[in-house]
Formats: sequence, C-alpha cells, structure tokens
Amino acid sequence: MELNRFNGLNNVADPMRGTGAGTKEAQTWQWQQVADNVDGTDAHGLVRRDGYTPFLSAAISGAYSTIDFSRLYIVAGGDLMRVNADGSVRVLATGLSGTAYWAEINDVVYLSCGETKLQIWLDSSVTPWGVPVPATPDAAVTTGYLFSGLVQLCLTYTDSTGLEGGASPAVEVVIGENGGVTVTNIPQITGYTAQLYATEPDGTAFYHAASLTTQTAYTLNSLPQGSELTTQFLDAPPAGQHIAFLGANAYLADYNPALDQTVIWFSQAQGYHLFNLNTDYFVVPGEVTQLHGSGNGLVIATQTRTYLYNDDQLLQLAEYGAVPGQHADLGRDGKTYFWTKRGLCRVTPFENLTESVVSVAPGVRAGGGVINTDGYSKYVAVIHSGGDAFNARSIT
Repeated sequence: MELNRFNGLNNVADPMRGTGAGTKEAQTWQWQQVADNVDGTDAHGLVRRDGYTPFLSAAISGAYSTIDFSRLYIVAGGDLMRVNADGSVRVLATGLSGTAYWAEINDVVYLSCGETKLQIWLDSSVTPWGVPVPATPDAAVTTGYLFSGLVQLCLTYTDSTGLEGGASPAVEVVIGENGGVTVTNIPQITGYTAQLYATEPDGTAFYHAASLTTQTAYTLNSLPQGSELTTQFLDAPPAGQHIAFLGANAYLADYNPALDQTVIWFSQAQGYHLFNLNTDYFVVPGEVTQLHGSGNGLVIATQTRTYLYNDDQLLQLAEYGAVPGQHADLGRDGKTYFWTKRGLCRVTPFENLTESVVSVAPGVRAGGGVINTDGYSKYVAVIHSGGDAFNARSIT
C-alpha cells in the first residue's frame, strides 16, 4: 500500500476502499481514521499542531476574543479579566457565578453570567447591562400653581453613561385649583440618577420634571417643561443566558424547564438595554443551547432541532440540535459556523460539512470558533467528552 497523501479524517467510509478496483489508486491510503496532535494542510500533508503555554493557575470558565482580535476576556474564579498580550491579566469585575455567554456589537462586549449582565466597553471599563426600573414613589397634595385635575407621576433611572431605563408604575393625585404635588419615598440607588416625570392636570403624556441625584422628596408646583417620556412600560434585560445581536436588536434566550420551552426576548431597536416583556418575544420548543446572529439571520439550536430566525419567521433547518456551550462563529466567507450533535455545520444555506466523512462523539458541552493563523482559516471545536457519535463506522 502506498502512503501518498492525507485527505483528512474519514471514519465513515471503508478505509480499505480505493478509488478504482485493481488500480494503483485502489491501494492508495488517502484518509485517516485517527489524527492526534496534528494539523492537515492544503497540500495534503500533516504537521505537528501548535503547543500551548499555561498563563493562569485558576480554571477558566469562559473566554471571548473580540471580532477584531484586539481584546481577550476570560472569567476565572468568579473574576472577569482582560488578558494582555504577554499573558498577564487585569481584573475588571468580581463576584461572577454561572456559565458565561458573550456577544459583541459596536465594539461593546456583552456578558451574561448567571444573574449578572455586564457591558465591557472599548477601553475595558465595565458597566451593568441594563438600567433598573424604580419602585413607585408616594405622592400627596400640596399648594402650588397647577390647575385642578388628575396628575400622574412616575420615575426612571439614568446610568453613568446617560442611558435611561424603564418607568415605574405611575402614581395618581387629584389636586384642586392652585395645587401642587409632593413626591416622597423616591428610591435612590448608588450609580443612578432618578428622573421625575409628570403629566399636566388631566393630561396623558409624561414630561420631565426634575433630575434627582440624592433627594428622596420633591415638590412639583408648576407644569413640567422637559422632554416627553419614551421608556414607559419597558424593562431591563430579563433573565436569560445566551445573547445574540441581529439587525438593531439584542436577543436573550430564557429556558423554562417546567414547560420545556425557551422564550427568546428581543430588545428595542438600538436600545439594547430596553425590553418590552409584554410583547417582544417568541417561543421555541425545547432548550436553546446555541444562539448567534449575523447577516444570515439568528441561528437557534436546541437539544433536538436547529432553526434560522429572520424577518419574524422561524425556519427549521435540521432535525438535530447542538450541545450546550458557545461555539457559533462568523467565517471569512460571511457564513456562520457552529458545532452540532452531528458535527460542523454552517449557514446560509444550511450545510453539514463533516457528516459525510467523519463522525465523532459531539461532547456534552462545547466551545468553538474560527481561527485564522499561519495563512489558514480553520474552525476549532473544544468539547467535554461524551455523547454518541452518529453513524460512525466501527474500527476493528
């Protein structure tokens, strides 16, 4: 048998089957059934894979490289860190728990880690993702310069970057001629500024009345003159794990094990910190294990199915899903690559790139991404061993 060239892994076809019976090619070994610690080249050769050097003693539970490869973030031991080019690290946030999921848009990295939702800015400063909704304050009639009628008041918070969150439920006060309203029990949270909005007597539109940095009480005795409220009935990012961006919206997947279905929430357009939990969502059967958005659409994989969501349409791509983890990535061809229970797939169109030649156990959890190095572009999957290989040939 002639050792001629390496076409890569193939444990599906008969390894002794050649390209033509009775010919020299029939005796040519073209495929490998096992390939440990080697890389295949485009010249059909084999080279030893690159090694690695540990740089941190703590176990890394999550990692993310930005789209331009200029920043690397990890979660280890409950700490969010930036990894420098020399392997040193800088702690950005502490007290994290749970599995880390990441997404990026406009040079801002979004991190969902258990109950914690963070934004990591271009300079690696960190702020919460989302602005809380205040509790409803109290209000009572006082004297002032307002006409008689029903006045409604509510609060919002703005954060240090100027983002404004959703509004509290409104409180109502009926005042007489030459009346006013004293608002009390204004909840103050460190790092946020309370914003007071009010309607004119018997009005329906809320207008800005005051910015309150420390005050827990305020008297409104004249008509509010500020801008109109735009965040009524909106909320902070809800519970959820997987994050993705598609078009002008952020998406969060929240699994309900009791119903065995996942609610996928989407934010306001260009308002990634604002969600309408009453109307802006859709439901996918089963547990979502992968969520990734690109120009192709929103790739949604569950334990048993793979879907593509775009233009308010949910299209099933495959009757198999993906193991949990974060392993979807955008290739240089503009297509999304991701690891499924039957190997490596991409969209659009949907293609399984490995099923015809190699079948491996998909693991019980996976991470992965497209890596460009030494002139090559390759997808690398790192899996926690387990699961059942689909249609693998027995090696005897």
